[in-house]
Amino acid sequence: MSTTVQPLIPDAIAARSREFAELIMRRVADPEVLRESLNSCTRNSANEFLWGGVSLLAGETGTALAFRYTARALGDTAGYWTGLAQQRLAAVVRATHDEPVGEPGMAGGTAGLALALADFAADDPRYLPALAGLDAQLAAQLADLPAGHTTAGDGVAFDAYDAVSGLAGILGHLVATPTALRPEGAAVRAAARHLTAELVDLAGARTAEGRPAWYVPPRHYPLDSYRVEFPYGYVNLGLAHGVPAVLSALALALSAGEDTPGLAETVRRVADYLLAVSFDDEWGRNWPTGIPLDAAGAEQPSGLPAAPGEPARGLPRARAAWCYGAPGIAAALLNAADALGDAELRAVAADAFEAVLRRFAASDGFPSATVCHGAAGLVVTGAEFARRTGSERITASLAGLTEHLLSHCSPDHPLGVKELEQPGVLLDSPGILNGAEGVALALWAVATPVEPRWTRALLIA
Repeated sequence: MSTTVQPLIPDAIAARSREFAELIMRRVADPEVLRESLNSCTRNSANEFLWGGVSLLAGETGTALAFRYTARALGDTAGYWTGLAQQRLAAVVRATHDEPVGEPGMAGGTAGLALALADFAADDPRYLPALAGLDAQLAAQLADLPAGHTTAGDGVAFDAYDAVSGLAGILGHLVATPTALRPEGAAVRAAARHLTAELVDLAGARTAEGRPAWYVPPRHYPLDSYRVEFPYGYVNLGLAHGVPAVLSALALALSAGEDTPGLAETVRRVADYLLAVSFDDEWGRNWPTGIPLDAAGAEQPSGLPAAPGEPARGLPRARAAWCYGAPGIAAALLNAADALGDAELRAVAADAFEAVLRRFAASDGFPSATVCHGAAGLVVTGAEFARRTGSERITASLAGLTEHLLSHCSPDHPLGVKELEQPGVLLDSPGILNGAEGVALALWAVATPVEPRWTRALLIA
């Protein structure tokens, strides 16, 4: 069931992209290189380095999926890469028999493993029984979530509804897999309806104090530094963790035929909200990281005053990345436009992404290569826009974006490319979200005719 797409960059750049993508994956496939790279990450990371097991975005499931795409991209050695992919995925599945996956999310849970299995099953029906079993497990995990649990309290946890670990990412998977792969998927369809209804309710609900139900209170901040800009809580505007993830997941559900009452109206309302909290800079439409609430719970799109009686400080602009900023938000708006059949909104989304390109041209480029907050994320998002909008400007930009991504790659690095964990800390990380595998997948996405279905894990397609 694999389909092909048109490569999007000139032949010479495409050849270099394929060369480096293959180099990266050959390094990942070398057990000794991989072992030493992971050991060095553990030694050198400024934070706890998390890797392994069932994780799609930072573990063995993601490696299996990256090998599968390498097999599709390298037809002359496809058998070798397919064998590696099958071995790695089989090991993950066997491990879950002894230690079942305990949570349903995309990054390290059942949904991520199910997404990978669905990708394998699309080409090989032998994976269908395993997919059916995992789908049943996912549906059971979701059935244990009480209805309305995201709107029942005062705000939500940072990852309650997000793309990485929360409901939006899970829903994106549930509505992605073709019905042909789930002939008896009543439980999955019921789970998709349940999550769709949950997110529709979340988008319209308010707390007892009048705050938007999806706001993140200070007690759930992942870093204390958030309290400087958002002392009373905030509405997260990142595709990775915030409102754009809700919009993208609901839009994808609408496009897949979900008919939850109020779904289309919610997609429209959330898209309008994101447009309303945007601002124009010298390059075009842009967004902040989030919208702060004041002490009374009202949203303050212009920021909070530094002291009583002073004017609002304004909000810091988000980075231009998949996780936060205009690229990810524009992708969510594009999904909404397609779901609603709204040509005007599609043009707005494309213009917002073109503003990203103007911003990029005026900058020194990305300090990071990776998918989450680096050049690879912009490349795969740009490829999606190029194919779905036909924008000549976006299509033409992909050559330069890819060359910038390639500038981070070197055969001198153990895995061919390094992760910039934070300023001054470079890691030899293999993962999809923050490592070398994601860079290779991004290069395959623009340099080969292989359809990048894996981007559903990012909610951009």
